[in-house]
Amino acid sequence: MKLNKEIIWNRIDQHKKEDIQKANDLVSSDKYYRPTYHIAPPNGLLNDPNGLLFKDGQHYIHYQWSPLQPYHGYKHWMLVKTKDFVNYKDLGVSIIPNIEDEIHGAFSGSAFEEKNGDVTIYYTGNIEDGNGTMLKEVQIAADFKDEKVINKRTVVKHDETLFTAHARDPKIFEYKGEQYMIFGAQCKTDLKGGLVFYKKTNKDEFIFDRIIKPSLNENYGHMWECPNLDFIDNKYLFFMSAEGWFNENDRYELNGSRNVVYTILEDLDFDNSKLNEKEVLKMLDYGHDYYAPQTYWANNKLVSIAWLGAVDVQYPTDVYSWHSMLTIPREMNIVNNKLIQKPYSEFKKNVLENTKNVSLNEFKINKAIHFEFELEGNLVMEILNDQNEKIEIKFDNNEIVLDRSKQTESPTWDYETTRQAKRIYEKQIVEIYIDSSSIEIFCNNYETTFTSRFFIKDFNKITFSREIELKVSEVKSMILNK
Repeated sequence: MKLNKEIIWNRIDQHKKEDIQKANDLVSSDKYYRPTYHIAPPNGLLNDPNGLLFKDGQHYIHYQWSPLQPYHGYKHWMLVKTKDFVNYKDLGVSIIPNIEDEIHGAFSGSAFEEKNGDVTIYYTGNIEDGNGTMLKEVQIAADFKDEKVINKRTVVKHDETLFTAHARDPKIFEYKGEQYMIFGAQCKTDLKGGLVFYKKTNKDEFIFDRIIKPSLNENYGHMWECPNLDFIDNKYLFFMSAEGWFNENDRYELNGSRNVVYTILEDLDFDNSKLNEKEVLKMLDYGHDYYAPQTYWANNKLVSIAWLGAVDVQYPTDVYSWHSMLTIPREMNIVNNKLIQKPYSEFKKNVLENTKNVSLNEFKINKAIHFEFELEGNLVMEILNDQNEKIEIKFDNNEIVLDRSKQTESPTWDYETTRQAKRIYEKQIVEIYIDSSSIEIFCNNYETTFTSRFFIKDFNKITFSREIELKVSEVKSMILNK
């Protein structure tokens, strides 16, 4: 689908019914790539997960959405809820950018539940000059009541003495008895990224406190998007989506258009406004299509969901008028000072069925499958169709490599290379989720993940370079009710 500039900046309530229907018809015509169990937009472009919340047994999942066209345009929020990650309720458009301080889009944000049960949504309002140049970003609060986002108000204005136009993605972080709104920014002093702290002094009242910068001699890019800071397993887990931080000389790290990176901290160096990292931040996921993850707590477990997409890329699904999806939820822990990411236990329990233990080197599939196995030695796995169009996952002595260079169709961007990570363990658990046009690989005993899209028309089998014992499960299709 070609970009229609005349309507890309329309709010959803400004689009013609016939244009909405045309987009929906195109989405319905996608018989190859539309996911069966991942959250995807009804049409248009999905990107960052937002406002994640577990309340009264329900997982509330907002996501950023540009209507109708598969391009970054007028950002709204959409909302679904689920108890079991099989049955979802579509709660529709949750934020339409209709106040002055979000006049050019409702950007990313989060949800925070107070001790009395009240929930506040915090997000960024974007303001541009009308020609695509960003002027400023403000932080907005809204009430989440009766599953609606209401009563929007600006709680942190843009401070042009501290930041360039880039200051976004707020989240509430509790630290040593105080509540802070944290967000990422590009600092005016050095044009590099930083983690901004505003102390909460009263309801809707925040005052600037500090900007946290790196402790090591590395800047981590010119903008820190979607920062998350969580206290878990007696450590602080910090990760963010870095703009402008690349490393063309490293085979493993920083190979995307933007990169999600993390560190584990004993504590922040608050006295010196430093992050207090002991080693340079490293990749959170080694696949092609992983960005803007956000965490939330559910039954005392730290869960993350990310955008299963990438910036500056157009996908083969453009012709069907939709772009991107969300990852499955992951459960995050720190074990022996290492980050462990596993499929969220409640998700896994509810979506898998008809599990079988098999020993084989090839099996047939249709759209979606889950399997796990214990790997010892080398292995090559291929997902392919009858035309031998395929992707390949290779485990050798030193590396794990994901190669999608031989698929039917390819994304359009400047970073289409193989993706690889170091093999940490010769003997390891591997777990894989496949769904129509996505693969999520958990390997190195859950210390390494790969998240990527792939585009193979009518793929129908998986082959292995040798016979292997697998636990194979079907994955229940999502049921989305209006």
